[in-house]
Amino acid sequence: MIEEHKFGSFIINGRQYLGDIKIVDTRVKHWEDREHHELKIKDIKEILEINPEMIIIGTGNSGYLEVPSELKDLIRMRRINLIIDKNTNAISQYNKALIQQKKIGAIFHATC
Repeated sequence: MIEEHKFGSFIINGRQYLGDIKIVDTRVKHWEDREHHELKIKDIKEILEINPEMIIIGTGNSGYLEVPSELKDLIRMRRINLIIDKNTNAISQYNKALIQQKKIGAIFHATC
């Protein structure tokens, strides 16, 4: 459960994570190889490998992370539910899906 998000950090299950993160099933990892403000297919490769029901992309506090149309198309072709939103709404959707016990992959831009 994502308990809190502030500019640059997340608290998940009582533990603080600084910077961008990926959640692959229920494992939280740092997303360290982000290039500028554009999500790449390589960034979600680990998430795709678990065959999730849903992928949630948190585009930052102001929504500056760009998600290219080819990445959206790839996810939708695999019949994976896709949610792309600013962090506040994306976190809410993530927590809701977690409570519903869905198999989720998520990636969150921690700042802008």
